[in-house]
Amino acid sequence: MITDASPLLLPASDSVSPLIASNESASLPETSDKTENSVDPHTSHNNITDEPKVVSKEVENIQITLTKPKKAPDPIEADDSHGGVLGVSTRVRYYILIITALCLTSARSNELSFNFTVICMTSNSTENLDTPIEMSPKEISTIFAGSGVGMVLMVLPVVYALHYFGSRLVFGGLLLCSAVATCLAAILARIGPLWMVPARVVQGMTLSSSLPLLGTVSAEWAPTNEAGKFVTMLSSAGQLSQILTMPLSAALCVNTGWPSVYYVHGIISAILAIVFISFFRNSPRKHPCVNNTELQYITKGAKKKTKEERAIPYKEIFHTKSVWAIWIAFLGNAFGFQLIVQFMPTYLNKVLGMPIAKTGISAIIPPVTQLVVKMIAGIASDKITFIPEKLKLQIFNSIASVGCGACLLPLGFLRADQTIFALFCFTCSISCLGLVTCGSMKAATLVARSLTHIVMAIVQFIVCFGILIVPFLVSTLAPDNTVEQWRAVFIIIFVIMFIANGMFCWLCSAEPEPWAIPAGREKSDPTELILDSHPKA
Repeated sequence: MITDASPLLLPASDSVSPLIASNESASLPETSDKTENSVDPHTSHNNITDEPKVVSKEVENIQITLTKPKKAPDPIEADDSHGGVLGVSTRVRYYILIITALCLTSARSNELSFNFTVICMTSNSTENLDTPIEMSPKEISTIFAGSGVGMVLMVLPVVYALHYFGSRLVFGGLLLCSAVATCLAAILARIGPLWMVPARVVQGMTLSSSLPLLGTVSAEWAPTNEAGKFVTMLSSAGQLSQILTMPLSAALCVNTGWPSVYYVHGIISAILAIVFISFFRNSPRKHPCVNNTELQYITKGAKKKTKEERAIPYKEIFHTKSVWAIWIAFLGNAFGFQLIVQFMPTYLNKVLGMPIAKTGISAIIPPVTQLVVKMIAGIASDKITFIPEKLKLQIFNSIASVGCGACLLPLGFLRADQTIFALFCFTCSISCLGLVTCGSMKAATLVARSLTHIVMAIVQFIVCFGILIVPFLVSTLAPDNTVEQWRAVFIIIFVIMFIANGMFCWLCSAEPEPWAIPAGREKSDPTELILDSHPKA
């Protein structure tokens, strides 16, 4: 590459002539094309040697054409010496993301702990190191439903509290309460099975904040071009909790007894809650480790909303067909998801006779595959541009709902020696359900935009009904845990999911509703995941 613009005397070469002629044409527009095209190669050579000044001019032009401009530095990698009080780095938002994801995983793991330990607590096998606790099917269902009651009671107050008091104290305090309740569950179970219900209620109260917290953290800490990354990471807490809780609970049950499951989960939650309260801040503006560079990167393009824009149009939201499509779809999916998450270990152990240790290891396969499918589907949904957005929502949600229910149906016709096929069915079922992120969940962001958190708060409320109803459905239809009894359960779940998906496909939309578009914005604007929540604390 030529880097010096000083005059050069080029050697006689026919190969240079076309280049010089080309640049003469570019730099001297008044020159006739006819004259330029009729230049003899020997004449061109003589011109080069006799007129070095012209060559200098052409070399300068060549240099300008060939010099590659330097890439502008990433503002997030700029010097941060002028930044926050502690001047740590420009990646604080990722620490916030990781800590929040771990805390959400812990909150979900506390609620899942009973799902597995109920096998150990009621088992008479030699694998159980503690005296079994007698529990009737109704008592087990009541304990299962306890977390759902806590979610129903707390989901709306949590949204209000997060909005006005901030995530740091509200969620941090709830996670500490969940840690204490989880530790106490081991003691309360020995007093009487139903004494565990209050502990389960507290666990559910903490879990009710998961979806609103996801919206809050994504809105406050994610730059607009990283919102998808934050949502995907935070929403994976459901799968991570299963991946960690099931094998850990199995190992603790077999080696140290079922009470240790509650103690270990409670201690981990307490540690994470303290870390969350210590490091988390409701806004990057309040964090001492966030420098000016990262703050500008996170908040660029953000503007303060007017009082009218901050008002929530509840009436319009509840009168929107596309919003009801989302809620109905989540209601159907909640039945399938809760059946798998709550009762897959019970089905494998009680119905098919799989050992406790093997049940714990096997139970992590479905959530692992679901997590992988969710990641791939999220990327594929954005890359597929030759299909209309509404049709994509219908296709992905249909595969999620109908596929999940259809894969559960064979479980009602298996023999005790078909445990591998049963695990395959559970894996396919919950993997299909992972596509809901590209169906009804994506529809919520497209339809509601900056009011997505309001729609998702009702979704959290709807999920509670799945947690409440599924345990009683199972205890009523399959009290003896026989394959014939479970057959009715799987058929009913399939019908519910099939109907819910049909309603979604009929009513859904991929366009933002009028109440979701701020004044002065157009429908073509990119989807925003913004929660206008700026608590002072």
